[in-house]
Amino acid sequence: MFKPTLVLVIALISPLLYQQLLNFLNRKVVPLEVLRYYVQHPLDDVTIKIPVYIESADLRLLDVGEAIHIQTLGRLRETERTLPDVQFDFFEYTNQTDALLMKFFISDGNGIYVDAVEGYAALFYTLEAVDANDVPYFGTQLLLDHCYNDEIKNYVADRFLQLVDYNSKKHSFLHQSQYETSLQDPLRLVFVMMSAETNWEVEQAVKMHLEPVLSILSNYTLEYLHVDEDVKSPSRYIDEHFPEELSALPNLADFYLSHNSSNSTLYLLYYPFELADDSIRTMSVDNHSIYSSKENTFLNIKSWGSVYFAHTASYHGYVPAQNLADCMWSFAESVLDHYHFPNENMAPALRIQMYKRIATVRNLTYFSHRLSQVVGWLESNTLDSSLGSAILDAFGRREQVKERLESYDYDAALQLSTDLAAVFDKQIQNLDFGKLEIIG
Repeated sequence: MFKPTLVLVIALISPLLYQQLLNFLNRKVVPLEVLRYYVQHPLDDVTIKIPVYIESADLRLLDVGEAIHIQTLGRLRETERTLPDVQFDFFEYTNQTDALLMKFFISDGNGIYVDAVEGYAALFYTLEAVDANDVPYFGTQLLLDHCYNDEIKNYVADRFLQLVDYNSKKHSFLHQSQYETSLQDPLRLVFVMMSAETNWEVEQAVKMHLEPVLSILSNYTLEYLHVDEDVKSPSRYIDEHFPEELSALPNLADFYLSHNSSNSTLYLLYYPFELADDSIRTMSVDNHSIYSSKENTFLNIKSWGSVYFAHTASYHGYVPAQNLADCMWSFAESVLDHYHFPNENMAPALRIQMYKRIATVRNLTYFSHRLSQVVGWLESNTLDSSLGSAILDAFGRREQVKERLESYDYDAALQLSTDLAAVFDKQIQNLDFGKLEIIG
């Protein structure tokens, strides 16, 4: 079978073959099925590799990574039927922090646990499970059903829209995320100290702890507010998002009501436990206690932001930046939720990786859609050297994207795929395309 990508890569190397390829692409010489293949199968040759580290201190589980690799591969290909080929690669853990860590523990029962703060997933197993060779099965469930389930859903057929050319009735595809909130949309991030008696090194904390999230946003502003007086309020209903149980806390409901008019703003409220009276000790939201005698807690308010409840007595009115890491993490969750990043139960760094992989797939699918328009245009027009060069350049970039996805370099994969889509858009902007219909 003819491999068009191979010809394209070779053509990049040899100037002599380049002109031959241009002639080859001309519809009068060879049918356009070569290009149409990438329109109808935009991700068939794309492989996404995801690294996972394994740590098993109790019992050395020989080949467990290989066994989970095989089982996840079978399920993704045969049951989930992801359009790109998704593969989990397993490595021994030696203090790496760039991927998910799976920890295995002998226990008196089988179970799982995902720690979103530390970025690891734990699998508890019995010796009976080892004898029955069930540990790889449990590991597969942990990865696909609890750690990466939201990401995997983005690669199945239901997440793609089919578009049909109004005249030719030929189809192409777009990923549904093409129409979701974009990282280019403006976002205002507001950090608020709710106590008049407490100061905090919030600007330093943002630089220290929130940079990985801010680095992927392209249109945001930062603001810092300080509530200068403590005002008590009666308990009352606010709206469907704000918990009525917390409406009597000083400052909280009043601030929410006076700052609740924008869908492009997220708030982080730092709320010292000491600001409230003893009634906060018995308050709960959705059966989760707001107060803890040993830990700080946080509450996410959908589409608005988060409230971080903290013990501040030991800080004597001044909270240093190094003690705000957990606070910034809670707000990072709100920011990622705002942009519909996958898997809420995973650490922010891993969620960012997931987003970059999904966005890369979206860009590759978009390129395929734009290529379909070019193919339609070529059916009634002649290929010139300029358009031939554009197609050749685009496939060269596409190969680079594929290589980065297979080498875990998701930053480069996303950037290259973004450039691929933008450059190809510009190169074909003067072609006259027909209307399209979205049919589902």
